[in-house]
Amino acid sequence: MTMMKAAQTAPRPSRPVLPDGITFNHLVELIERHARAAFGLGLARRDALLRMMRATSVHDWTDPHRDPVCFRAQQDLAAELGITDRALRSHERQLQARGLIEIDTAADGHRSGVELAGGRRLGINFAPLITRVLDLLGFDAARQAEQRRFQALRLECSAAKRDVRQLIERLIEIDPRNEILASALQDFARWPRRYASFRSIGALEAHLQEISYTRDLLAEALPCQEESSGVAESQIPAIINTTINISESCSGSSAKIIRTARKRAENNISTPVPYGTGECREQNDLRPGDGRKPELTETFTPDQLYRMASDDMRLYLDVACRPGETLIDQHFIKAAITILPDLGIHPTTWEAAAETMGNLAAALTVLVIDANRFRDVGPVRKPGAMLCAMTRIAARGGLNLHGSLIRLKQWKIYGK
Repeated sequence: MTMMKAAQTAPRPSRPVLPDGITFNHLVELIERHARAAFGLGLARRDALLRMMRATSVHDWTDPHRDPVCFRAQQDLAAELGITDRALRSHERQLQARGLIEIDTAADGHRSGVELAGGRRLGINFAPLITRVLDLLGFDAARQAEQRRFQALRLECSAAKRDVRQLIERLIEIDPRNEILASALQDFARWPRRYASFRSIGALEAHLQEISYTRDLLAEALPCQEESSGVAESQIPAIINTTINISESCSGSSAKIIRTARKRAENNISTPVPYGTGECREQNDLRPGDGRKPELTETFTPDQLYRMASDDMRLYLDVACRPGETLIDQHFIKAAITILPDLGIHPTTWEAAAETMGNLAAALTVLVIDANRFRDVGPVRKPGAMLCAMTRIAARGGLNLHGSLIRLKQWKIYGK
């Protein structure tokens, strides 16, 4: 038996392989995104690493008996990268120092795909990189969570500033000489319109706290002025003091009381569904009394809305509302913003809905859409498209959010 045949028939040790569910292309994508942050690689060194990886056999990355090895000649790789042989050798040494490759060549630098004892092949061995894949996946998950938190904070800041703007407009109508108004206007003008300048989550959180502080000052001043102007003061400064405009485009927030339509919806409301028209029809209210549709908060309490939400939405509400706190509109808004990535809803779609309906109405619309994903009949399959459709309906004054919530309540709580 020749030495080569003996090497081929000898038992081979089990070698590291890519984790289940991770393909070679997935690994390449992770390195393209995180090479600098995870491994400290510049663009040139990252490109050299990827070039050598692509010179391996893709099958070897999942074969427990073979290491993925690049045995291309050094001068050929350097020519493809447009660098000198010396520069490529420097890249290889640095990659080995970072624990990403193992340089396993002959004494004269020779590389070969011919198998030696134990399946060894001469060249750039990527077994060390495979052992780092789980760390890379963890880094990718942490970075995605950070990006998601960044996006949620940006949307929360936008929602809070929307509230401030509407509170300022209301206070100007009631008491344009209020001493709080001047400082609020200065704050609003000073705040950046975009958030590219915020480089850390901490900076964005501090900005959100600043906006929230101004919003709370305005909200505290507004009930006093409205009471002196003959407007009844809300007893609970939460979701209880907010109503949704059914017959026209909503522009309110938690601090602005909006009248509802004075007709009640038909019993067979055409609630927007993936295959429906999305239209809402209303008829004359035949009930005795003042003939008006009840306010949204006369029909629902925060606890009822919580029970009407999906399990996923409840998890986000639990995070937004700390133990011992009472659910308020801001908790529903924050939970709706946080769940947007799970639903595949783009931030611009949410912003358009919030500008058209108001923050709370948009949040409750998201709650309805999310909950209706789990219906046995006619479930919502495209939440983003559904929110766009409902925003368009709201813009022309046809959104019956009240009716949608009633139907959801009947289904979730009463099983009807």
